[in-house]
Amino acid sequence: MMLLLLVLSAAGCGYRFTADSGTRLPAGQTVWVPFFKNATVYANGSVALKRAIFDQFAEQRGILPAASAEQADLILEGTLTGYGAGVVSYSAANKAREYRLTITADITVRQRGAAKDSAPLWRGTLSAWQDYPVAATIELQRSNEDAALTAASRKLAQQLIWSLEQQY
Repeated sequence: MMLLLLVLSAAGCGYRFTADSGTRLPAGQTVWVPFFKNATVYANGSVALKRAIFDQFAEQRGILPAASAEQADLILEGTLTGYGAGVVSYSAANKAREYRLTITADITVRQRGAAKDSAPLWRGTLSAWQDYPVAATIELQRSNEDAALTAASRKLAQQLIWSLEQQY
């Protein structure tokens, strides 16, 4: 009885279940990401994002990288359009304690065999961020920023999967 009441109250609030078995990307498919264009000044950003997309598709949905575009079920193209870091917290001495790295990408997903001028399976702009601490040296600071880039890229890849499943 309590479960029924909980489900009914959640439905009345506008909540809905998403990505059920009918909308989830089926495992066993393959994905091809030929190259992520990079419209930012950070050279490794597009490489980190491409790696995160492959990792998240494999870990979350069992979708593996294809050997070529001709063998892929999903073809993903995109551009890293934003990469920036800014201070988000300060110490009592007014020194930076923490930065926030934000990345943004325009992404298009097509099914195999779809013409370039046809409507894509999904197209949109996604953004993700990750906070990271200030380090004592430049080397450690770069390492912290690289770790934040990896984490933000994984978050963006997760958003891509969820957005794609809403349209699937």
